[in-house]
Amino acid sequence: MEKDIATEEWLKAQKASTRGTYKWSWKHFLSFAGLTGDAILADRRNDQVFAWEKRVLAAKTWAQERGLSDNTAYSITTSARSFFTHHRLPLKLLRAEKVRLTEVEPKYEDYQFSIEDFERMGNFADLTEKYVYIAGKSFGLRASDFLRLTRGDLEPYIDREPPISIGEITTKKEKVPANPFIDCDAQVIIKLMLETMTQAGRTDPNDKMLTYKDEIQLSQVVQRIVEKAKINLGNKRVRFHCLRKFLCDHLAAHMAESKWKQIVGKKAKERVYITELRECYARAMRETTFSKSIGSGDMQKIAKREVLLGVLKGIGISESEVADLFKGRFASRGRMLTIEDEIEVIEEAIEEKRKEKLECADGEHCQRVVGEEDLAKLLSEGWHASLVLPSGKVVVTR
Repeated sequence: MEKDIATEEWLKAQKASTRGTYKWSWKHFLSFAGLTGDAILADRRNDQVFAWEKRVLAAKTWAQERGLSDNTAYSITTSARSFFTHHRLPLKLLRAEKVRLTEVEPKYEDYQFSIEDFERMGNFADLTEKYVYIAGKSFGLRASDFLRLTRGDLEPYIDREPPISIGEITTKKEKVPANPFIDCDAQVIIKLMLETMTQAGRTDPNDKMLTYKDEIQLSQVVQRIVEKAKINLGNKRVRFHCLRKFLCDHLAAHMAESKWKQIVGKKAKERVYITELRECYARAMRETTFSKSIGSGDMQKIAKREVLLGVLKGIGISESEVADLFKGRFASRGRMLTIEDEIEVIEEAIEEKRKEKLECADGEHCQRVVGEEDLAKLLSEGWHASLVLPSGKVVVTR
């Protein structure tokens, strides 16, 4: 194959993350042009009638006629523009031509979440899933930035009064600072996540809140909860980015563009003090949260619910079975389940399972939550301590 110096030089100058995409889309452009990069460059140097501007526009139509997606067509023309710019022969496109090149007809439209959706989803999500969608709509960060959050980013601030600023976070995409806030929904979930991390020995401030490797997993989590909650999407799609859109829409109704952009990490024309951003966020928070301020009693109930969910999984009841239990109670009562409702459902399920375990000599289930006064006696009878709860009680198993 003939060596293509112009193409090689251009690709070597790109970032590693961009090079692969350009290499793939440039092959399509070379196929359309029927020339090598060297030949294209030579012809461009003698172009006095803006022929390559017209050919790049034609490349988009060519790609679409061959069944390639709008995004692929856009990528092909973007790589061509980059090639010419690198060789100091940039395309001189008219404004209307630029619009034609960048137009992408979306195949799907994003679903617009309501606060009622979020409240209902809580009946069908485990703790990690709740962290994804509740903290996701609280911060409004892109998936890449949300995945980067560590224990040390959140723990120092978690006991303050919501909305809680966690300081500046430099965004990966635009390299501008975001100033996220923990709302009153997210505060309790983050506290429970931190407690769970501690129990798992993940106490380093640099430990990530989530161990997901790919951003797509965040969208998959949200999609899974929506499916379990049977939320009617119509012909819309759900992805993690919908949480960012939800927050941005509500923030925009309560503050200037430069302020809400500074919160979620978009380029803004002016900088605003954090105290001012907090006041604006607090106004919007009335429309973006479904819980009230969390007292110590509520925290204990929520902690109890999460522990009981863990007990259910420990005795062989799957997440889907737990979701079915909640759905059954939700359908019978016709309203959102409270924390007390969920605890009642879980305790009933544990009791049913206990009745099935006739092999337990004392008639009790082989996993219990006990106080310190009963612990020594049970340990002497062959029980084992498996988990210390925030309340000081201990989960023991046979």
